[in-house]
Amino acid sequence: MKKRTIIILATLGIIVGGCANSTSQRNEVSASSSRGSSENKKYLTKSSSEVKFPVGKIVSREKMNVDDAYKVTNKKAIFYRSLKEFGKKSGFYSDYQTVHGSNLTIGATEKIVTTKGTYYHMGTYISGGFENDVTPKTESKAYENQGYIQASYVTPFQPVTRIWTYSQRRPYYLAYPCNHRIWTKPAYTVHYTYISHTFDRLSHQQLYATKELIKHNGSHYVYLEAKNHKLGWVYKSPKVLVRGRFVDPGTKLLKRKQGETKLTHVQSLKSTKNRVGVNDSLSMPQRAYVIEGKNHQVRRVLVMGMDNRPTKLSFKKGRVTKLISYTYRRKVWRVVKNQKKLRHSYLAHHTYIDTPATKTSFYNHNSRKLFKNKTIGADGSATTIVYRNGKVKFATHPYKDIITYPYANFK
Repeated sequence: MKKRTIIILATLGIIVGGCANSTSQRNEVSASSSRGSSENKKYLTKSSSEVKFPVGKIVSREKMNVDDAYKVTNKKAIFYRSLKEFGKKSGFYSDYQTVHGSNLTIGATEKIVTTKGTYYHMGTYISGGFENDVTPKTESKAYENQGYIQASYVTPFQPVTRIWTYSQRRPYYLAYPCNHRIWTKPAYTVHYTYISHTFDRLSHQQLYATKELIKHNGSHYVYLEAKNHKLGWVYKSPKVLVRGRFVDPGTKLLKRKQGETKLTHVQSLKSTKNRVGVNDSLSMPQRAYVIEGKNHQVRRVLVMGMDNRPTKLSFKKGRVTKLISYTYRRKVWRVVKNQKKLRHSYLAHHTYIDTPATKTSFYNHNSRKLFKNKTIGADGSATTIVYRNGKVKFATHPYKDIITYPYANFK
């Protein structure tokens, strides 16, 4: 009887032990699986958990998407250089007045949960502008450290309130190239934005808008593409882009009559010096459309300046009879027929608008040169000289004391 009891008990022990081991194994697998999934976002080193900070013992650390924007909203907010210096005067980095007063957009790079609360490590959104010499690796970390702050002192913020894609791409062509440039994203909508393209070489191309967005301040931006490649985001303004199909200005503004010949001259890319200015389109090739009559006598000329402004001149027996200056949208702006005003030179410029001026100078009747069209900008100037025999000479002159950038950075 005793032997039976012992055998039964032993058997039951083996069965119970086996069940316990299998349950333990299942629990271990489940716990391991749970840790693996959480470790994709959260992490905690042994050393950091043991270090004592003013904010308390660290429970967890989690990497955040810095492109999720925030604004500081608590007037008591103070940013500190590190968790070790949190709450100390020596650790002061910034405060509400500085960040809010400068209207800075910030993003959280890390979330730290401690026994005393939740804290963020913040980064300030920055704009590279024309300084766009970055790599994907450096771009991902291109933000300004803003220090540590309580999570409750900042509020999520939407730099872009709406974005949508057009059902069909919308055609545009360039008007004024100098006010706005093409960006990777509208400035300060993500942690780092910069100018990826300029309009210097896009004046005679058909452009298309495929998307549009609205920033928090109500300004609209469109996403531009050329025929065979994507460009980026640009501020939506009729001063920059004209909606419609591109037509060569030499065809639209300069009509050839029977018996006349029209020649098109385009400045070489090398002659532009291949520099990009902050205020001007220095790398934009100038153009001259020359209509000649009998004996190759110049009758009419249309010049497209460095700033994409058209100027049309009419001649009779080698003397100018009329000058028409157009807006950047190719509408007639000024018409000059007064011979006194056209005797030596004529300056077309806006009094209250900061755009380049166009000076047209006329040469003596005995000179081989007919006239010179000069675009006078803030970063440089460009000239188109037309000779009496119909030949044309172009030149671009960036100013020496002005900072410019290689055009190759914006292709």
